[in-house]
Amino acid sequence: MRLVVASPTLLSLRQITRRLTGEGSPIRLFPSAGHGEMSFFFRAASRLRPSPQELVRSIKESLVALDTKTGAKALEDVEKNILTLRHTLLGDGEVEPNQEQVLQIALEICKEGVLSLFVQNLPSLGWEGRKDLVHCWCILLRQKVDESYCCVRYIENHVNLLDFLVVCYKNLEVALNCGNMLRECIKYPTLAK
Repeated sequence: MRLVVASPTLLSLRQITRRLTGEGSPIRLFPSAGHGEMSFFFRAASRLRPSPQELVRSIKESLVALDTKTGAKALEDVEKNILTLRHTLLGDGEVEPNQEQVLQIALEICKEGVLSLFVQNLPSLGWEGRKDLVHCWCILLRQKVDESYCCVRYIENHVNLLDFLVVCYKNLEVALNCGNMLRECIKYPTLAK
């Protein structure tokens, strides 16, 4: 069967389908989507982000697994979780960060001791993971809860983290990242002593 277009205008997909099948009713090409919408493209964007507790728990578990497991899968999980944290703290191009959620994440990270895991596992991460971690570090240190910076207070109580960052600064692969993290810490007088 040959399709002949009577006019120079383009036929719609529905008209072409009717002519080819000879039926009066259109064939639904995307039965799950209504009226030509392709909702499967938007599923990933419409997923809800994890709660602050779930996010911090998954980050902690993946960082601990990085010490126990070997292989690219554990590293991939850590970097994926850190990227999710970065998007939650900074927002992505479409969604602005929720300030209350950011504060909850900062409190949860301090409560679970994830800042220590961040610093200890920094040399194990790849370039993108370290870069995302530094962004998260800077945002977390700026979070003020009840007139005090909770993450700064955590670092004050765990000064060995600063010592570890200074030691890691000698490693050329992570020197830039450690320098940025130390520079952020020096902004707070209690950490600069």
